[in-house]
Amino acid sequence: MIIDTKKLLSVVCTSFLSIVLASIIQIQDVSAQRTVEVPQGFATLNEAIFSDTTETGERVDSSTVYVLSSGGTYLLDGSIEHRGFHLTIVAEDGWTERPKLIPAVGTGVEASRPFRPRGDLTIRGLYVTGEDELGGLTTRIIRVSENDVRIVVDNCHLDKDGQSGFRIDGTGTSIFLTNSIVSNIGTTDSPDNGRVLDDRGNDIDTLWFENNTFYNITSQVVRDDGEVIQYARYKQNTAYNIGKNATLELGPAVQAVIEDNIFINSSFYGYNTNDEDEFLYVIGLDSLTQDEIDTYGPQSVMANNNNIFLSSAISDVYPDTVSAPANFNPTAAAYIAEQGSEATFTNEDITFTSSPGAPTDIVTDFWNDSDDPAEFDNANAPFDFAYADTFTSYSGGSDGQQLGSLTWFGTLVNNEEDEPSLTIPSVFQLHGNYPNPFNPSTNISFNLAEAADVSVDVFNMIGQKVMSIPAQRMAAGANQFLTVDASFLSSGIYIYRVNAKAGNVVTTNSGRMTLIK
Repeated sequence: MIIDTKKLLSVVCTSFLSIVLASIIQIQDVSAQRTVEVPQGFATLNEAIFSDTTETGERVDSSTVYVLSSGGTYLLDGSIEHRGFHLTIVAEDGWTERPKLIPAVGTGVEASRPFRPRGDLTIRGLYVTGEDELGGLTTRIIRVSENDVRIVVDNCHLDKDGQSGFRIDGTGTSIFLTNSIVSNIGTTDSPDNGRVLDDRGNDIDTLWFENNTFYNITSQVVRDDGEVIQYARYKQNTAYNIGKNATLELGPAVQAVIEDNIFINSSFYGYNTNDEDEFLYVIGLDSLTQDEIDTYGPQSVMANNNNIFLSSAISDVYPDTVSAPANFNPTAAAYIAEQGSEATFTNEDITFTSSPGAPTDIVTDFWNDSDDPAEFDNANAPFDFAYADTFTSYSGGSDGQQLGSLTWFGTLVNNEEDEPSLTIPSVFQLHGNYPNPFNPSTNISFNLAEAADVSVDVFNMIGQKVMSIPAQRMAAGANQFLTVDASFLSSGIYIYRVNAKAGNVVTTNSGRMTLIK
């Protein structure tokens, strides 16, 4: 996208920017929350945020919300970088077109990435691109450069970048990405570089990707470089045309939920079977080391109700020595086999309302070592990833809902006024077990109002205890779960009792499960 900066600068001259902003930025108090309405233009957003910091470095009001106009164009004069406070930027209420945040070249030789947060960041309803005003690509749309930062991105579109949507430089980061689109990350002349999230080997507290669409990504949706993700939730996402490496590489995640997703043309480059060290898969996990188990507790994984499909148009152009990716790496496959959830996975070609074409030319050029590889098809953008109710995936979800992002069917997973969070439940609550019936393993899911030692007892129908899971220390939170391996039991109906001991108080609840061998 090329913007006529001279026209914009004729209206908003940088030499008088502070004077102009003083007269045209409107400040309101809404329910004790300070709101700043920022006009579109060159550097107006940078200046609005910068001018709210006093000479002593304190914020005028740390709860300020910066509101951008529907369809407005905001040229960024350098990265938006903040430290020590929670920065919130949203589209105006009732927006019909996302405000556009675009890096400006200005007087420099190159533009800067849009965001480099060193404090918590919330953005909602925005279009943010790493493509500058002259069509050049910056790298890393949101580069998190401090420890223990919380990033919330809701109902946004992150588009066009040379390396990644999110890059993590610190430990303890939590990222909540919901109801959003991330597209066109990486370039086909350097396909290893395009990632939605790259943690660069830093520990992650929470990785929450729900109800999103990812398309035309040259490498991966998640690239974990070997360190721990304490909680990974990848649910109700559509991934389409994801290229060179494992699409979802969660590494040694302590707790992982991979549910109700669509993976079409994921890890589409394939791999060379003549290379003994090369193996490609769509979903990958690593086991925890003993030190990690001692620190975080045992690993728990739920993976079910996902559609993984590779177009034959792509596999048909593979050379004879190239193979399509496997669905899982060995660790992920072992968890799925233990749960008996592989039957919930589908392999279905879906025709979307509109989508990019299959990247056959990209695959052909890659394996032919082309110096000028083809690029992704964007001719009919914007796309619509809805699909008809005639597909199995339309009711293939864990609750009978559509697989993939529900935004294309008019559903948002969180109220736009609320940040997604790992809300601590008020009471202990048992959700039941999944799958049920099962063979030979099932996951018992529950909420914990506070940290507790949790154990499970299993009884047959005449009341005899047939197995127990020793108490494990578990943190407070929703959707906690323990895995029951009943491989040594015979088919039948069993009663299980979950015991949660917090201090001197023990809370119990029971459920029924059916083992079918």
